[in-house]
Amino acid sequence: MNEKEEKSYLIVGLGRFGTALCEKLASLGQNVIGVDDAAAPVAEIADKISVAAQMDVTDEASLIKIGAKEVDVAVVTIGEAVEPSVLCTSLLVELGVPTVIARASNRLHARVLERVGAHKVISPEYDMGARIGEALVYPWYSSFTRIGGSDFVIGKIPPLPEMIGRSMAELKFSQKYKVIVILMEYDGKQHIPDPMRPIEEGDMLWVQGTVDGIDALIGRDS
Repeated sequence: MNEKEEKSYLIVGLGRFGTALCEKLASLGQNVIGVDDAAAPVAEIADKISVAAQMDVTDEASLIKIGAKEVDVAVVTIGEAVEPSVLCTSLLVELGVPTVIARASNRLHARVLERVGAHKVISPEYDMGARIGEALVYPWYSSFTRIGGSDFVIGKIPPLPEMIGRSMAELKFSQKYKVIVILMEYDGKQHIPDPMRPIEEGDMLWVQGTVDGIDALIGRDS
């Protein structure tokens, strides 16, 4: 397995989200700088990452001193404190950090972060709530992956009984089921879909489609 390219990350804010992000990046062999304006979270993570520092995250000189201008990615995880979040994000953009990701606590906060130049704005609490909501309505959803912010998802399903012994060409698969088969698994391997090969029991189909399309497909087997 190829080693992952090591990058430098600055994580601003060491609450639960920021701390978890620091620990995961460090475990993946990345160079991590974690900063917070409180001493306790800094002390707690100091021995797990490259650099941990207590500082005023809205002070440009302090950001430069900690190495903000040299990092590849900065993530501002401050959520509830809107003013420090916006000020820090703006400073990091002005300092020329290649990628600045900022966490928003609400839609207005997100719009402000976008206006000050954040390259990406995330709302993990909102995203998790939305995902749980969809999983409650669509029991199959937790095993699928959403493509970006679109309505399309990708996941793996067994073939329906009506598919067994018939090829995708014979079934007119995409036209009939409103989803696309992007990969097939059989004989212990993954294969590019062969439209002429009969689908067998035990095969697994990697499908892509809208949430409603996948739900309609899976619902045919109920």
